[in-house]
Amino acid sequence: MIRKYGAQPYLTEDVGQPFHLHFHGSGGTEVKAMGGNSPPHWRLIVDGHGPDRFGQCEAHHCDAVYIDLTRNGSRRYCSAACTARAKTAAYRSRRRS
Repeated sequence: MIRKYGAQPYLTEDVGQPFHLHFHGSGGTEVKAMGGNSPPHWRLIVDGHGPDRFGQCEAHHCDAVYIDLTRNGSRRYCSAACTARAKTAAYRSRRRS
């Protein structure tokens, strides 16, 4: 995907932050821009944290994926909403027992 969408790196400086690397695709469509932007970032995450930082949400009826950037690699859900639903379901299950 990096080659297909022509990912081009560039340095940027946000207000109050040091220079950091961004990527953009060579095409003019949203898909080509995302195709050039996302894969290099995924590669940097895999290089820095390992491939096991990508996971699939453990919530019932959710098949979303996530990137775990927590310090201890403990993420289990894709969002706060899935976390809340799973904890509520577990609580209700315990109360029934």
